[in-house]
Amino acid sequence: MHKNNILSILITFVVGLFAGSYLFATGFADTVARYTTPDVESVTTFTVESDVYGGCRDACPSFQVIDDGSYRYFYTPTAGAEQVLRRGTLPFSELRQLKNALTTTALQTQSQPRQPALCNSFTDGIDIRYEVTLAGQKYTLDSCGTAVDGTGKIWQALDSIWNHLESG
Repeated sequence: MHKNNILSILITFVVGLFAGSYLFATGFADTVARYTTPDVESVTTFTVESDVYGGCRDACPSFQVIDDGSYRYFYTPTAGAEQVLRRGTLPFSELRQLKNALTTTALQTQSQPRQPALCNSFTDGIDIRYEVTLAGQKYTLDSCGTAVDGTGKIWQALDSIWNHLESG
C-alpha cells in the first residue's frame, strides 16, 4: 500500500469519527437520556416504599412511588407463581391525594414507635411497613410498631394506591 492510500484511509476514519460523534450528540443522545433511572434529587424529594410482611411469606407484594407519580409494583399474580414487576404511573388524583395526606406533622405523629399487644403478623396475618421520604427526611410507618391512624388521611391515600395497583 502506498503512503497516499494510508493517509486517505486515516483521514476518512478521523472525519467519520468526528461526524458520527456530532450526529450522536445532536440527534440520538437526548433519546437515550429519557430512559434513565430517576436522579437522586427527585427520589429524595418524595418517595413512598411499601413492604407487606407476615402470612404472605415469600410472596408479599411491595411498591415504590416517586415524586412524578411513577411506580414499581412487585407482586405474585397467583399462588406458587414467580413474582412480577410492573411499572406505571399513578393517576394524578391519587398522587395529589397522597401528597396532600403526607404532611410533616402527620408523618412525625404516626411514625412514633409504640409496642403493640398484638399484630396481625403475629397470627399469620399481614402488616404493612411504609418508608416515606419527604424533603430529604425519612419516616417509617408500620401497622405493627408505630402510632398509625388506620382511619386517617395517610392510610386512606395509601389504601387507594394499593387498590389501584391490585386492580391493574
